Amino acid sequence: MTKAQILGPRREVERAVTELQRLGRVEIADARAANGIEGLRGEKLRASRRDDLRSLAAQADGLLAELDAAGAGQADRVEHALDLNALKDELDRISTPVDELRRCLEALRDERLVLPGYLEPLRRLLPLVPELAELDDEALRQLRLGTVALVLNTEDEFVVQTLRGQLSEELGKKFALLSTRIEAGAIGCLIVFPYADRAAVQALLGRAQVRHVALPEAFEHLSLHAAVDAIERRLAELPQAIAAAEDRRRALLVPHAGRLRELRAGIAGELERLEAVGRVGVTQRTFIADCWVPRRQLAALREEVEARLGTAIVVEDTAPSPRDPDAPVLMRNSRLARPFEPLVSFLELPRAGALDPTLMMALFLPLMFGAMVGDVGYGAVLLAIALVARRAYRVRTPLLARLSWVLVAGAVWSIVFGVLFGELFGDLGQRVFGDWAVWRYRPAADTLEPLLLLAVAMGAAHVVLGLGLGALEAIRFGEGRELFDKLGVLLVLGGLFGLAGWAAGHLPSGALTPAVAAAVVGVVLVMSLHGAIGMITGPLELIGTLGKVLSYLRIAAVGLASAHLAAVANELGTIGPIWMGVLVATFFHAMNVALAAFSPTIQALRLHYVEFFDTFFVGGGREFTPFGRPPGADTQPTS
Repeated sequence: MTKAQILGPRREVERAVTELQRLGRVEIADARAANGIEGLRGEKLRASRRDDLRSLAAQADGLLAELDAAGAGQADRVEHALDLNALKDELDRISTPVDELRRCLEALRDERLVLPGYLEPLRRLLPLVPELAELDDEALRQLRLGTVALVLNTEDEFVVQTLRGQLSEELGKKFALLSTRIEAGAIGCLIVFPYADRAAVQALLGRAQVRHVALPEAFEHLSLHAAVDAIERRLAELPQAIAAAEDRRRALLVPHAGRLRELRAGIAGELERLEAVGRVGVTQRTFIADCWVPRRQLAALREEVEARLGTAIVVEDTAPSPRDPDAPVLMRNSRLARPFEPLVSFLELPRAGALDPTLMMALFLPLMFGAMVGDVGYGAVLLAIALVARRAYRVRTPLLARLSWVLVAGAVWSIVFGVLFGELFGDLGQRVFGDWAVWRYRPAADTLEPLLLLAVAMGAAHVVLGLGLGALEAIRFGEGRELFDKLGVLLVLGGLFGLAGWAAGHLPSGALTPAVAAAVVGVVLVMSLHGAIGMITGPLELIGTLGKVLSYLRIAAVGLASAHLAAVANELGTIGPIWMGVLVATFFHAMNVALAAFSPTIQALRLHYVEFFDTFFVGGGREFTPFGRPPGADTQPTS
């Protein structure tokens, strides 16, 4: 990545920015402070227009959010200034009926949530006066009776007595008040009174000093029985009413989907141009635009600028440091390693000029995954799932389609290790074909020690590689202290590995002295780098590094757990009738495949993020975002 400086006549600044947006090759940096010059006049007007455009963008986004996947899509960015008044009028014409339907939908959904809370208390009040529960409103009028149901938000019976006293003052003895506790913190009440006194009762309740849950307006004047029936009918009608409102909303929006995307793209394009113009610096006659561009694309940029803008506009390479912390990062990897880029950027992007660990992850992550799964049958199943997922998500979710290749690589290594371990759906291969392991069958009694040594060897190789890369990074960034720290740790690990080999009888006795010397020199070197406190922090750092190596034992542990679970599934499959055994074994193998898809992935990622990256990775990078391309678009430069 390099910083190109584009210079030209001041009068050409607007056209230059527009052409750079069409080109979509560069990321425009702020040229004002970097070159000690002022920006274009009219920043207040541009800021006001940006605010107006952001408001319209929010309105358009709200409308687009109402569309489902059928209305999704992208549109090309408009390259001319927008008429804000016409744009606002157009968005208002689309949004007004949609807003009305949205409010209607919100009201219907609120009803669906709220009405069950009224229905259950009313049902519990029905048994208080069974005779009245059987009567409808017309029958109650003929009997000259009225009813009111209340739910008091209290457990205090004194509130009920207070209400009874107020009713007595108003109606004398011409009423009946029945109550029952219907749930924690609530008392249900049923008031029966002469129908002629209905207005008086309603007025009394309106001024009564009691807190109660009032029925919705549509049901508050109904009798108890009628209210229950009406609420039940309304709840049955609501799903159809909500579906109908959603259909009407969709019918309103879908015809405008393309135009909305076009308007939104136009807003985004003009906002980009306004932001870019604000970053350009100017002198009395000249404009200067600082642009980040991939170094290999600099010559093509010169040709494009000359073809589009003429020879009056020139492009110069300022040749900044390749480790400029302000430079954006464009990850460039081979086609096979590219699917692993999202896993690296999920943690953090590497700093400009720092080592991109994507290739290392592409090499080691599937290897560790395969060592943990280690089963031909499971690997084949995971391979089929990955290929199906890639085909299914290739268009709808490109990121998942890319990540499916990670699972493909892991599945292939699972098959390879499955051949080494002689595992086909656990010990099913052993039961059918005999001992066919190229190396060793994992659950065997004599395999534990070699399996643990294999895991430690993988960890040692991974950590040592990381420390070596960290030493190279220290040299590139001129960090001498960090370099000697990495070298000291490498010496200690080399000495410890030598001592372990000598103790196990795999190295001659002459290896003892250099192993001890390397360990001692490494300890002294690490401790001396941290001053007096190094007497404490140095040994702690070395112990931590040794812990990183031992952490790779989880590769053996996870793999053994999977192998034993597969063996248990096969053993359970031999119990009972054949059909039952097949069903039970299939269930446990399916569960094991699901675990194999997730647990080894998480453990392998953890070993990379925590144990491996910590030894060399320099993060803090910022993604390269070409001017003129929407977020999330492919950032590979166009030709």
